[in-house]
Amino acid sequence: MEHKKKITLKTVLTNLDAIITAVTLSLCTILVNLNVICRYFLNSPIQWSEEVVTSLFVWTVFIGSAYAYRKHSHLGIDILVNLMPPKVRNIVRDIMSVVELLILIMLTVISAQYAYNLVFSRGVLKIALTDMLRVPKVYTGIAVPIGFGLSTIYSIYFLLTDRLHIIKKKPAAAQAAEEGGIEE
Repeated sequence: MEHKKKITLKTVLTNLDAIITAVTLSLCTILVNLNVICRYFLNSPIQWSEEVVTSLFVWTVFIGSAYAYRKHSHLGIDILVNLMPPKVRNIVRDIMSVVELLILIMLTVISAQYAYNLVFSRGVLKIALTDMLRVPKVYTGIAVPIGFGLSTIYSIYFLLTDRLHIIKKKPAAAQAAEEGGIEE
């Protein structure tokens, strides 16, 4: 008998980055294909589609990047690290984890300043608008600090669990059971 997976608010919130990425990528795909059909078969392209697709794609990239970071799915070249003796390898990985965290913090701060500048110009409220739809650009730009911010949070969590062992991870089976059968 097949076990039904119960979807709870906790599982939705835990996987919100994956849900947002899936929805924005799906909407991008649908809108691009719809525009192609309208352009070539109806000879009437959707004028605003490029602007919306670009905005959705920004959300897909930055939130999807945070999701990939959480899942340890980013590409890495660790040939040199793997050639090192185990003690040196662990020290290098610890140093790289701290450097990675510092870079993510820097990118989060810079991207938050960018989003702020889309709303305020020299401290004065002046909301930048998109060309076609005249929608505030901050709706797109806010995805950048959110994505980097999530990656920063995940980096801190991984540093505390994997490197410093301050937070103890639950066994995978216990965590899956707690989350209703959906693994992180």
